Amino acid sequence: MARSIRALAAFALVLSLSTGARAQDGWATSIYSAGGAELRVDERVFTLFAALNELGYDTAPVTRHDPIPKREFDPVRQAVRDAASLEPALRAKFEAFFDKNPVPVRAYLTYTLAVGDAPGFAAPEVVPPGTESLAGFEKLLAEFHAKAKIGQMFAKAVEVHRNAMRAWAQVVDEPLAQAREALGVKETEDSPLTVVVVNLLDGRNQSQGIVVGDDLNIVVGPPGPKPDPALVARAFARAEVVALTKGNGKNLKAGDELLQEIRSAGYPVEAANVDEFVAENLARVIAIRASVPREEQARAMEEEFWRGFVLVKELNRGLAIFNASKGTKPLDRFIADFLREIDTAKILATFKGS
Repeated sequence: MARSIRALAAFALVLSLSTGARAQDGWATSIYSAGGAELRVDERVFTLFAALNELGYDTAPVTRHDPIPKREFDPVRQAVRDAASLEPALRAKFEAFFDKNPVPVRAYLTYTLAVGDAPGFAAPEVVPPGTESLAGFEKLLAEFHAKAKIGQMFAKAVEVHRNAMRAWAQVVDEPLAQAREALGVKETEDSPLTVVVVNLLDGRNQSQGIVVGDDLNIVVGPPGPKPDPALVARAFARAEVVALTKGNGKNLKAGDELLQEIRSAGYPVEAANVDEFVAENLARVIAIRASVPREEQARAMEEEFWRGFVLVKELNRGLAIFNASKGTKPLDRFIADFLREIDTAKILATFKGS
């Protein structure tokens, strides 16, 4: 009980700048950038990541490795981790659900973006492709939201959320435009609505691009001292390249073995299959080409390689070839053909040699 009281007091202190406005008010949960991009905070996403954090999700920059790794959590995330709690019975339900559905966080985030608003968390009217097995997860979210008083925490974080949205609003327009240009994507009336969802309960340097219904959701973590535009470009590209890479993973020689090797080495590459692994790598290539100065791109590609995205340098070379060919074949067909030429054995030898 004492721990709970201290945790709640700490949470209140972190959020002491809150205006007390209701989080459901539109002005409180949504703003627009100068270029017209909408930025939101989402109570469903807040609830999902509050639960994940309580269950052990700790993706964040590591500021110390020994004797015990120390991770840098955003203040709101730390406050929620301290204040939220899972009853043993509910924790067991989550663990059983995860055991039955061991898929990346991205899949759970996709499903959560399709459920009804909090606190009801109604089942999705249309279940996003690839998340069908997660049916019923909304019931766990609703139960956790009610028992852990997540709605109250979210409501108290209004001003903190708005400050984070304002920070991201300063940098989102240019990388979105550059990513569209790099992909050759023109925005039309039929294009999905691009929405930047700010999630303070994830780690810095995290971003996801997910299309659900008519929305292309760019989910970004805390902005930190200086928001990184490349994260926006990467998430947008990740959502767009899904159609280009779907079904093409089979063309990568020993792709399954390569992905397994990367995972076994402990790299947090979130990909359920080779198609998604190719998409993650290609999105990073496009983001770097779109948002990093040309003279710094080679270094950026090298850094991504050693983070476990070992296809980036080859895919960057492939895009250069494609651009030089002036699009003599569609990009999805080009990628399928180019994947067949990638020497995964050489990549693995380099990676293992490190």
